[in-house]
Amino acid sequence: MRCYILSGAGLSADSGIPTFRGGGLWDSYRIDEVATHEAWLKNPVKVIAFFDARRQELARFKPNRMHHFLASLPNRVHLTQNVDDLCERAGGNPIHLHGKLTQIRCEACQKIFDIGYKPQPNVCPFCNIKALRPNVVLFGEIAPNYRYLYTIEADVFIAIGTSGAVIDIADIAKSYPKSILIDPQRRQRVTMFGEFDKYIDEYFSHYIPQRAIEAVEDLQKLLKEMDY
Repeated sequence: MRCYILSGAGLSADSGIPTFRGGGLWDSYRIDEVATHEAWLKNPVKVIAFFDARRQELARFKPNRMHHFLASLPNRVHLTQNVDDLCERAGGNPIHLHGKLTQIRCEACQKIFDIGYKPQPNVCPFCNIKALRPNVVLFGEIAPNYRYLYTIEADVFIAIGTSGAVIDIADIAKSYPKSILIDPQRRQRVTMFGEFDKYIDEYFSHYIPQRAIEAVEDLQKLLKEMDY
């Protein structure tokens, strides 16, 4: 059996990493000043400083139980909206939909490289040109890895820690014979086309209304019942 996992901020929030919305980072920072394509063009120094701070903060956070459990699942494909590296530190190898905080990209030679938790260097070590930027997808930019969202072949789809506000997980769930939603908050389905009468969990065959770290045992039991 093959498993398709899609994770969001709720997965790493249980490790202490602040979410962006709902009492998160955007209560302290203006999105349009530090996390948009226009901000990058207008004031790249400020954008770099913002992501340098996030990268240095990341060093003190650790993977939680759910990170480790997901990494232990055989025959899995894991797509994550998170830009942290906690899945990797737990032994996983997710596809990052919105880029990765520990990586830098050169806009001149297109090289992508990891700098860990250090501030971004000024000059590209590959081409010696000052054209570096955080390898994260800013608001207003295309997320190339979204091409994977509807192309994963799997027997069960697991959505965990994602509200469905950015990616319509309800629509994805309909494409798989078995699906599991893990979210402590029951949410109405809202897309770019408006608000639906149905709740997101109604599109899934199974719903675990718990936080990520609380749902490990129930998820393990459910997958065992599915002969995974």
